[in-house]
Amino acid sequence: MADVTETRHGPGSRSEPRRRVGVVVLFSEAGLAHMPPPHALTAPVRVGRDEGVELRLADSQISREHARLSPAPEGVLVTDLGSRNGTFIDGNKVDGADTFAPVGSCLRLGKTLLAVVQDVDLFRREASVTALPLVGGPRLAAIRRLVATVGATPHAALVLGETGTGKERVAEALHQASGRAGRFVAVNCSAIPADLIESELFGHAKGAFSGSHQARTGLFRQAQDGTLFLDEVFDLPLGAQAKLLRALETGEVRAVGEDQVSRVDVRIVAATNVDLVRMAEEGRFRSDLLHRLSVWRIDLPPLRERSEDVPLLAWHFLPQGSAPFSVEAMELLVLGRWPGNVRQLRSSVLTGSARAAAERAAQILPAHLDVQPAERAQGEPGTDAVFAERVKTALQLREGNVAQVARDLDCGRPWLYQELKRLSIDPGAYRKRQ
Repeated sequence: MADVTETRHGPGSRSEPRRRVGVVVLFSEAGLAHMPPPHALTAPVRVGRDEGVELRLADSQISREHARLSPAPEGVLVTDLGSRNGTFIDGNKVDGADTFAPVGSCLRLGKTLLAVVQDVDLFRREASVTALPLVGGPRLAAIRRLVATVGATPHAALVLGETGTGKERVAEALHQASGRAGRFVAVNCSAIPADLIESELFGHAKGAFSGSHQARTGLFRQAQDGTLFLDEVFDLPLGAQAKLLRALETGEVRAVGEDQVSRVDVRIVAATNVDLVRMAEEGRFRSDLLHRLSVWRIDLPPLRERSEDVPLLAWHFLPQGSAPFSVEAMELLVLGRWPGNVRQLRSSVLTGSARAAAERAAQILPAHLDVQPAERAQGEPGTDAVFAERVKTALQLREGNVAQVARDLDCGRPWLYQELKRLSIDPGAYRKRQ
């Protein structure tokens, strides 16, 4: 997701303010109170704990004049000034002068982590949020504003994003912003057996089919005057999609085995991690339902595109009374690639906390975390190329059948679709032409 910047309009022209590269303190073992504001890099600055430096950090493990940061295109040049404990870029120690750290890099000085950011003024304008439902930094500010706008409307909304990015949290935020008196009801469409979908959504009468010994209200009526969240909406069969579309258009639902219809006032929020436009073009999702669901569209960025949110989320997930993070542990979390996004980060934090507690450790250390080197942002060269060749070979053997390729590679179909998009691989090119 692109950073949000102010745009000014002049006579016959349109211009955007120039973005300024800078550094943002992500984490300090000394605590939040000792983290200075974002610092723009318009000229070389010295970083240290001496009162005379341009960027002062209250960290006893940092030298008086620790390092120099100089502005450079798309990043900064880092020079260690003979510090006692060294300066690190993405976990690698800086040995020479003017070592380049691109935008997105994580710098470690003593017990403090800094991020190199493209638009430091965005971080100055927008505050971070540490409370549910949308924990995160400035890059989520545009989504928070959109949620506030969309929440006040009765229209359906479609939330798009990779697995684990927090689509249900966005749906909850929309419900909170709506002021609707009813409940927030969530359902994972992929978890409902195909022959029970209509009953789950619209309810059924007693004895409507074999095994229906009691009447069922259905999710639509449970969410009366509230919000119904349909997660993984792509997994609804086409027949169920048609019935969902009718309910959205008429505001009426008919329980299985009943003749009369019930009027409902329900706000629908749907979510998926696949490209519904492409699925509609392929006839695998109803285009009319897509249009009905996407009156508003909210795209969630993956965690790897907002690594500055990792410390905020990690602290949020850390159980009360747990040992705190060491700077090395937090650095490992920040550098993680996180294919499972926020959900995977939460699991790693809980694992790390439990392991540290079992060892009665004073801090959570890198060894306590379930983060493998392959997940780090700076992976081994050629990893993507090798994986891309495996995928292409499998697509060729399976004639473009993504579901079969996912089984061959032992991975989830939605995740594979995301990887195909990231690697610019079109499965249609491998399908036989009629």
